Amino acid sequence: MKNRPDTGNSEAPATVEPGRVSLLTFLGCCVYGILAAFVFCFSGAFGTFGEHPVRDAGLVVVTVISSLALTYISLLLYTFLRHRPSTPGDPTELSWHVMIPCRDEESVIAETVSSARSTFPQMHVWVIDDASDDATARIVTGLQDFDDKVHLISRRPPEARTGKGDALNAAYRVISATISTDPDQRKDTIIGVLDADGFLSENALDLLAGPEAFAAPDVGAVQLEVWMKNRGDKRPRPLSGKLKNLVGRVLVRMQDIEFRTSNSAMQMLRVQTGTVGMGGNGQFTRLSVLDDLDQAYGQPWGKKLSEDYELGLNIITRGHRTHYIPEAHVSQEALPYGRRLLTQRTRWAQGNMECAAILPALRRSGNLRVPGWAEIHYFMSQPWLIMINLVLGPVLLVLAIAEGRFGFTAGESLEWIVLLAAVFIILPYFLWGIVYKYISGEEIRFTSALFFGAVYLIYVYLTYIYYPRAVGRIATGQNAWSKTLRNAADLAALRPQTLREDLLRLAVLDRQVLETLADELDGFDEYVQELVRAFGLMWPRRWANLRLAVAAEDHTGTMDALASIRVSSHMLGAARLASSAEDLERLAAVRDYESIRQGLPIIAAVGEETVEHIRGEFIRS
Repeated sequence: MKNRPDTGNSEAPATVEPGRVSLLTFLGCCVYGILAAFVFCFSGAFGTFGEHPVRDAGLVVVTVISSLALTYISLLLYTFLRHRPSTPGDPTELSWHVMIPCRDEESVIAETVSSARSTFPQMHVWVIDDASDDATARIVTGLQDFDDKVHLISRRPPEARTGKGDALNAAYRVISATISTDPDQRKDTIIGVLDADGFLSENALDLLAGPEAFAAPDVGAVQLEVWMKNRGDKRPRPLSGKLKNLVGRVLVRMQDIEFRTSNSAMQMLRVQTGTVGMGGNGQFTRLSVLDDLDQAYGQPWGKKLSEDYELGLNIITRGHRTHYIPEAHVSQEALPYGRRLLTQRTRWAQGNMECAAILPALRRSGNLRVPGWAEIHYFMSQPWLIMINLVLGPVLLVLAIAEGRFGFTAGESLEWIVLLAAVFIILPYFLWGIVYKYISGEEIRFTSALFFGAVYLIYVYLTYIYYPRAVGRIATGQNAWSKTLRNAADLAALRPQTLREDLLRLAVLDRQVLETLADELDGFDEYVQELVRAFGLMWPRRWANLRLAVAAEDHTGTMDALASIRVSSHMLGAARLASSAEDLERLAAVRDYESIRQGLPIIAAVGEETVEHIRGEFIRS
């Protein structure tokens, strides 16, 4: 569980009253409005106010936008810093299913399914193969050999590849048909959505079953916090040089800061305003609520590019409450490639803008309080406010330079002007780097936190690129879903063609070892069968744990992952895999990560070979 500021109460949930939010919003707008008016309108930095009506109107607009932005960010910080931990519940009182939509996800799907099933034995995992061209379906079918709670839903053209929402709707109908029509049972059945690279934290179901979440009968959907699981990766771009990997590491870290600080704070504020949004990864919804959406709209998920946010808005419109849990999380891959990140964020921006069409129905529903109405309309207006700033900022600056006011030298109080300008432009975003240091649970030096804050400032202002691109796509009628390539796919080029001779002389799987084990257990063959099934299911997760630990050069994590592989392999008589793990353990002992990286493809290949032998000798024989 993550570290957060101590609030003095470890049991009670956060209780920022809507009335207080409204008061703070009003006060913030007044204070920041006065400061912004001084900087932009009356300082003289942009000319004498009252001389040119058109310029004056532009300055007033910038003043209003700036005061609203600072008020919103202040509310986020206030809510974030006084958040009180959520309370766990009993997950056995509910039935759990997760859906994983996939299109060409062979590089990550095995470890995702393995992680979900080995961490949560009571959870059913439904993989939706949306007409993949790669081995996604075959991999899932192989996992089904070891676990009857792994399910594959195959979609084929022309129905397939029509959007993530359609894939989720198809899976909903399949799952729905397997659940009793009893209303109470459907209300107690929880349907989650994971990305193909999503790992749930071990406390996820406990907190989802808590009194603030699904133990509350009026809560219809819950969103978990999102972490970047490759945030410690030293070489996020394994096929590139040092400079590109440095840029990649920074991009990955910025995404982790974004989701765990400002985005998380936004959701915590929305808990108070009743407008929590659903994300594409780590969202959980009652089956009964999906039934309600199906009846009202013909299907639970819609056609918009941000089908996740659309779902959340429709849930609120139907009168169900949404909630957010920051103490449990889902981990996903951050993107270390600028172009891939640009593609992803442009799609998100366009999808959020499309969701503005839902606001009239949401207003008519009467389910929004005043703070919720203000929050959701401000959030939805941000793309257009950004576009206005993108136009007004350069125009006002050019006018100031043309009048000889370059550098704000004409201001009467230069120091105050510069200071307040820094407050409006820098401080609101810079602070998140410092906040991240204290909540990340990692040993981050204060100088590094300052660096993160400075870079995060630049990262945030990249929205001035995403939204214009999104507007351009909308204007030209482009609404195709652009899939983001997985980082793990780059590792395929590093896999070896052949194994070393010394490894080839060792047994892949020694059946005699398992027979001896069965004899020691008084012939309990069913226990051995359970053991080999567990190994087959767990292997992708063990491999992922090793890969991530080595990528981050985490010595303890690497040693633990290798020990897990070695011990479990010895128990089964998988001598080739055990020896491969021992080889890497010797390298890990002296922290030779360069050599370990070169050995990773070998242990991956031997592990897959071992699983295939188990499947052939014990499962399909």
